[in-house]
Amino acid sequence: MFKHLLVPVDGSEHAARAVDVAGDLARHYGAKVTLLHVLTRAGGYQVPSELMAFEKIEHLRVTEHDIIEGAGQEILAKAEQRARDRGASDCATLLESGDPAGHIVRAAKSRGADLIVMGRRGLGDIGGLLLGSVTHKVSQAVDCCCLTVK
Repeated sequence: MFKHLLVPVDGSEHAARAVDVAGDLARHYGAKVTLLHVLTRAGGYQVPSELMAFEKIEHLRVTEHDIIEGAGQEILAKAEQRARDRGASDCATLLESGDPAGHIVRAAKSRGADLIVMGRRGLGDIGGLLLGSVTHKVSQAVDCCCLTVK
């Protein structure tokens, strides 16, 4: 029934549970899983003042962007391992930067996802108290099925 699952992840507990559900569905249907993390803030390419001494001593340049991107990659790596632990054998990861809802919708369309599995609430602000605002926007904008996980 499902061939390609898109799972947006942000490090929240709801997203972790969505990964669990997607991993189980992927095992059951033999579906591919694409895990997507969207950086809402890309960070600057300047070395933060707190790291300038480190840069001089270690001769290693670390920017705010590097730190934020590294955190996003870590979220994706943990989600991928979790999905594989639940039975997903074909996993891909995608790191984007910008508006989460827009990137989720575009990824679903461009990658041919037939199901988006996402947490009901994420790490966002209080905006969407009952249903996360990103989750609501995505469910209204895509043609494929959406499964929200509590």
